[in-house]
Amino acid sequence: MTAKPSQNDPMTEQILKHRAQRLAKPISDENTYVTKMTVVKFRIAHEIYALALKRIRIIHPLKSLTFIPGTPDFIRGVINLRGEIISVIDLKVFFDLPDQEFTNLSQVIILTSDKMEFGILSDEILGMAEISKNDIHLSLPTLTGIRADYLKGVTGNGIVVLDDEKLLTDEKMCINL
Repeated sequence: MTAKPSQNDPMTEQILKHRAQRLAKPISDENTYVTKMTVVKFRIAHEIYALALKRIRIIHPLKSLTFIPGTPDFIRGVINLRGEIISVIDLKVFFDLPDQEFTNLSQVIILTSDKMEFGILSDEILGMAEISKNDIHLSLPTLTGIRADYLKGVTGNGIVVLDDEKLLTDEKMCINL
């Protein structure tokens, strides 16, 4: 039979003190396997999409859109953003989703990289959120066709996370006349 250590035992106190110190340390990013990304959630064609905030320059209300003849259907036109002309892409057309009329909630999300910049038309901005990268699952079977090429995945609550890098580096987004 082994003797039970008393609460005044120095060895027990040392073990408990060591455990308390380890538990009191703040959790650092290096020790966690879960990384989060801040996204902007928006609605297009009755579905909720998200884009990483790191590539979004600005979100601008859609006031006027100038049509450019001879461009693909998914390029809805250009906007003037403080003297800068920005192309506007309609993902509903690009992804072959049901089209809707523009409303007073329509916004343009300006994506930017070193090589390219353009706007994505949204029906409504729903806000910002943090999504754990571990919560992003492979695409749903219903998200097929061209959409599947531009997705990072889908969250458990149905938010479709777009691949901003793929959008900003895709040659289909460049129009050379």
